[in-house]
Amino acid sequence: MAFLKVLLLLTFSLIVVELPADVPVRGRLLFLGIAYDGAPGPGLTVDDYNYAPDNFSRLFQELSMDLFREIKVETLKGRAATRQAVMNRLRGLKTQVKSDDVVFVYWGTHGETNNREWSAGLPGNGKILGSEIKAELAQLACPAIVVISTCGSGGFIRPTPRKVELPTNVAAFCACRRKQSTNNELDVTLLEALSGFGDANSDGHVTVKEAFQYVPRRYRKLIKDAEGAETEPVLEFASGFPVDRALAKVNEKRVAVAYDGVWYGAHFLENANNKAKVRFLGWDSTSTRGPYAFPDSEAKPDSIDLPGGFPPVEVEWNGTWYPATVIERRGTQLHIHYVGYPDSDNETVPLKRIRLPFVGDKLSADAERAS
Repeated sequence: MAFLKVLLLLTFSLIVVELPADVPVRGRLLFLGIAYDGAPGPGLTVDDYNYAPDNFSRLFQELSMDLFREIKVETLKGRAATRQAVMNRLRGLKTQVKSDDVVFVYWGTHGETNNREWSAGLPGNGKILGSEIKAELAQLACPAIVVISTCGSGGFIRPTPRKVELPTNVAAFCACRRKQSTNNELDVTLLEALSGFGDANSDGHVTVKEAFQYVPRRYRKLIKDAEGAETEPVLEFASGFPVDRALAKVNEKRVAVAYDGVWYGAHFLENANNKAKVRFLGWDSTSTRGPYAFPDSEAKPDSIDLPGGFPPVEVEWNGTWYPATVIERRGTQLHIHYVGYPDSDNETVPLKRIRLPFVGDKLSADAERAS
């Protein structure tokens, strides 16, 4: 099995993605990424610590060029992300966009929701309110997607538990409810979705709707074994929002990689000396320090699962779930290999001991129910 994986990896980079003919190329994608954390760890600067917008801008530049006439990227990171600079960029969008464009705003700072609304901190004791951002986006003549990866971010959509204040042209992905804290789960799950894990109908591209369907389900699966995990994302869009708009084509170099007992989405980078080099989605690949540092890594042959065939699974053994790959189907059971364990531990298991970490995967209706 390991030898077969290596052979697959050696030819993996030759796969070519062809977009379905019925997906029109129109408009522009205008990306604005904002990130500020003024307390980097030892050995890091404020500027190089704020990496998160680059993960999204890089993905769009790699996977969305065939869907838009132009990809325009602007980022304000670290000390450059002042209140004045942010407001200037938001106000400037009004004069730039046309009706067939899409604006995508990524927001990664510290944030909180008080009794009135969500707000975010910026350099120099700057502060910006969710209502200010929504007011600017409401004036755009095109759809706008906002991703807010901060604590208390659900208050951007719901300033109070029952009240929704979101412009009709805005769709929002928020990392947690208004009184919750969060880490990078939203980044991980949304990047997975856009990379192709969220392509529910297997048509070669990921729409806004598919991302909305993927993120909360994968988010819950990703944190379901975390001690005391209650955090959940808050998502909202108006009934008239164009949710069928395609945002990215499927990256056929996407892979699932098991790390420390958990399956993560990643991109295959290269194969060197029969070892696969991968980049994990939603993490800081540029640094070796900090809580979200995850440099490009070599994946062992049995820890990587390629698209096609059986999806990666988790198998229950004595009350604990372990990442595994499926070798073959045997009637109503699956013959599996536990990642990181010798082949002598391979076993044939019933579907009730199987669950699927990536929500778009389907072994069968029975396996989906068992997960």
